[in-house]
Amino acid sequence: MGSAGMIRGTAGALALILAFAAPLEAGPTRKRRARTAVRYIVTQQKNNGSISAFSPVGSTADAVVSMVAARRAPRQIDRALAYLARQVNRGNVEGVGLISKVVMAAVAGGRNPRRFGGSNLVRALKRSETAEGRLGGGTPVFDHALGLLALIAAGSEPSANATSWLVAAQCRDGGWQFDRPAAASEDDHCVDPADPNDFFASDTNTTGLAVQALEATQDAPTPAVDPFAFFSAIRDDRFGGWGYSWGFETTDSNSTSMVLQAYAAAGRDVPSGAGRALVRLQYRLCGPSGGAFAFTWIEQEDGTIVKDDPNLGATIVAVMGLLREPLPLPPARVTKPAPARRSC
Repeated sequence: MGSAGMIRGTAGALALILAFAAPLEAGPTRKRRARTAVRYIVTQQKNNGSISAFSPVGSTADAVVSMVAARRAPRQIDRALAYLARQVNRGNVEGVGLISKVVMAAVAGGRNPRRFGGSNLVRALKRSETAEGRLGGGTPVFDHALGLLALIAAGSEPSANATSWLVAAQCRDGGWQFDRPAAASEDDHCVDPADPNDFFASDTNTTGLAVQALEATQDAPTPAVDPFAFFSAIRDDRFGGWGYSWGFETTDSNSTSMVLQAYAAAGRDVPSGAGRALVRLQYRLCGPSGGAFAFTWIEQEDGTIVKDDPNLGATIVAVMGLLREPLPLPPARVTKPAPARRSC
């Protein structure tokens, strides 16, 4: 072969090698997806500053945390925090769950939860603890886990009793149920076969929060059963994410995000395909609903599977799942606005 042919052959071989070595064209990053989701969130903010999805106070607090995590929308964060402060001042923030969400929002937004809306919310949480360690009499396990996270966010380590109470509440399958600690009369999934009104079983949302709380607590006891075995057992094989509970296992944005947060809190690798399962529930990043998330998948009468309608609450929670950001979120300075809407 002549020198020209050798050069052409070498160049061709090199091009072939580079073609195989080059990565496929990357899609939007998780960070970009999260920030575009924030754009959708801010379009839903009301004139009073609230961002009302599942509940006016709770969803607004969650939205603040998500916007801070994405480092976007400072003006909307301030308006939302002002709304939350007014609700505290008016006595509309009661119960361990809501107080805890507002504490975490205040901390993330750089406010003092000990002087927020004229109240010391951290003291209210600490004073709610019962002799057995439960934060509030009859408080659901879900809200108790939020309480531990809120105390940690505020720099107040939970008591050993409060942490041990959460560990002891675990179901035998490794998960936690929303409403109450596991009972001897209940099966492995925390369902009492003799009680037709026992509607709660171990679920991914409460378990995700419990894992985040225990991972954030210093010297927390080790649960009797590995909660990640629960996540593995209940995972949705069809769509690759997680649904809420046994019998409701179809992937939804909320549940998948909270499980991803649990993996991040524990420093564990996310199972293959789980992140993609969340991304698939996001709408295109352009147009009026750009960046929004559907709550779940819907099977139509003809058997086709489509995304549910854009859902504000799911979008708020999905930001944290996209970013793999566990609770509690430390404060951060946010200076940049949400991305502008793009036409499709």
